Amino acid sequence: MGVQLLPLNFTRITSILALVAVSLLLGALPLYEPWLTYIFKPVATALILAISLRNWRQQASPLALWISLGLFLSLIGDILLMLPGYLFLYGLTAFLLAHISYLVGFSRDVKFPARVSVWILYLAIIGSFYEFLRPTIPPGLRLPVAIYVLVVTSMAAQSMGRFLILNNNAAFCAAAGTLLFVLSDSLLSFDRFRASIPWASFFILVSYYAAQWLIALSTSAVASHTEVEVL
Repeated sequence: MGVQLLPLNFTRITSILALVAVSLLLGALPLYEPWLTYIFKPVATALILAISLRNWRQQASPLALWISLGLFLSLIGDILLMLPGYLFLYGLTAFLLAHISYLVGFSRDVKFPARVSVWILYLAIIGSFYEFLRPTIPPGLRLPVAIYVLVVTSMAAQSMGRFLILNNNAAFCAAAGTLLFVLSDSLLSFDRFRASIPWASFFILVSYYAAQWLIALSTSAVASHTEVEVL
């Protein structure tokens, strides 16, 4: 039997509004109108943030608080990366802090590393991808990107290990969301540093917003072996 810790109507309505914002953002890509991106990109992230904030207010759970902080930092990162000028390093820093927030949240109820084997596997796979990209990454960005890769890998591995231990739907949402985040970052890195990917922005944004939405939904229930009804 599902346990609902957040009014279902709020989750449904906010999720639909976020989907509309993301759809308008994707629809604006072929138009090459930056102002549409400036509007719909932060609006979509802010709506997803509203889900976790409402959960934190309802539950007062440390997980929801840290996820909300991570989503807020992601919102800052979104704004920095879409503004004119070379703000990539600042945006990367904002997302680095967001992933640290997620990692702290996922480590509140399960120690880090949740599963050493999962962490090593993730490090081996994502680290190999970084080594593949490293020769084409500008020298000044190699260390910041390496630090970012280590943190995002640890965060994703922790969420997967946490799911294997807790075995509930909320933890599954987090694990699936962080995997999609890794996919989004990998596509972005390959497209930026290695070679252009057709429709890169579309695939990056779809995986990114799906990731953030699932991570926000993971705050809807925090008890072990508790199922969360989302829509």
